Amino acid sequence: MTNWRIHPERDALLAEAHARPYTPLSSPTVATRLATLSGEAGLADDRAHMTALCRQLGAAEPGPESRWCALDAGTWSLRWERHTEFSTWTFFRASDPAHATLEDAHDRAPQAWVAGLPGELLVATTLDLRTGETAASIGTLLGGDAIGAQLLDGAAQVFTDLRPDARGFTRYFLVADSADAAVAGRLALGLLEVETYRLMALLAFPLAREAGRELARIEGEAGELAAQLAHDSGVEKDRRLLARLVVLAGEAEALNARTSFRFGAGRAYHDIVRDRIAALREAPIAGLQTFSSFMERRLAPALRTCDTVAEREREAIARIARTGQMLSTRVEVASSESSAALLLSMDRRAQLQLRLQRLVEGLSVAAISYYLLSLAVYALKAMEHAWPRFDATLAAGLLAPLLVGGVWYGMRRIRDRLEAEAGTKL
Repeated sequence: MTNWRIHPERDALLAEAHARPYTPLSSPTVATRLATLSGEAGLADDRAHMTALCRQLGAAEPGPESRWCALDAGTWSLRWERHTEFSTWTFFRASDPAHATLEDAHDRAPQAWVAGLPGELLVATTLDLRTGETAASIGTLLGGDAIGAQLLDGAAQVFTDLRPDARGFTRYFLVADSADAAVAGRLALGLLEVETYRLMALLAFPLAREAGRELARIEGEAGELAAQLAHDSGVEKDRRLLARLVVLAGEAEALNARTSFRFGAGRAYHDIVRDRIAALREAPIAGLQTFSSFMERRLAPALRTCDTVAEREREAIARIARTGQMLSTRVEVASSESSAALLLSMDRRAQLQLRLQRLVEGLSVAAISYYLLSLAVYALKAMEHAWPRFDATLAAGLLAPLLVGGVWYGMRRIRDRLEAEAGTKL
């Protein structure tokens, strides 16, 4: 392959298919999973915490870009896996069947290190892998709220009530009739992922209830503003109404931005839960509710509520946008009418100013002509005094039309030059 240009992401894509393999398990085993929500920026802290444990126990440390790490401490083991916004810390160890209901797999790990896990703990569940148990004996431990099913065409049975015990852990009992450690490990991983992604999906539900209350206020105010739009209140009131709509649109967009990631993640996690349950190939056990029916009755309605709130947010944003567009159009039309009236008034003033200008121009021609003729009369009188036969009055009368015509022509040339410079007709 040295002659080919290899895509830089090829190795990472090939490794992704094997990034989270299952751990083969032999009965009896207890597995405890803790999932901590540290956000999309929490990878470095989670990796550093895992590195600290590896150094403490002298084990191989995760690489600088690692998103998972497996640690074998002899009597117990740990698998750290980093997901988009959370990390899972899954502990394994052999269990004592006589005390399985009281055991958790993380109790042999350094407790100070366990207590310092970064982020907020969301998932705490323990899975007990057993053989030779019966549905009746497990049902006695769980009580009347147990759910359960046969898995992989009867290769195993699983029981749980999905309720936290006195220590806050939910508990699964996996009864495997087969001695195949790979099958047991694959089933255990699937069940732990169902519990993990079930709670991750439900994270969207409290946010949906909170957003629903705020959205109801936004929808109510948007309805009031739309009702006011039905009445012509004048340009200024419409401008104030438009300003309120802009603020309301900003609030709706901010709410959508705050909830869109969590609602989208909830849908994605819900899809993973359904895929994992489908992969278990459930078959019902008499008298017990299956996982698929439980999730359909309990988890699906919560996620449908989130979808409904998300759809209401989109509709509210669209409704506010339509109302704002109609109001903006009305304001523009009113402004256009006002501008047209103003332009008409300005045109009337311009016509009046033009008439006054023409009148002043005519008076200016007469005044300048009279002034020039008055000056010329003095010269003509002097000529009459020098030459008695010269008639100054006749000469002034003949000169007057010429002076008026000259002044008028001069004024016209000045006006033509100004019109040429201004690019308009004065």
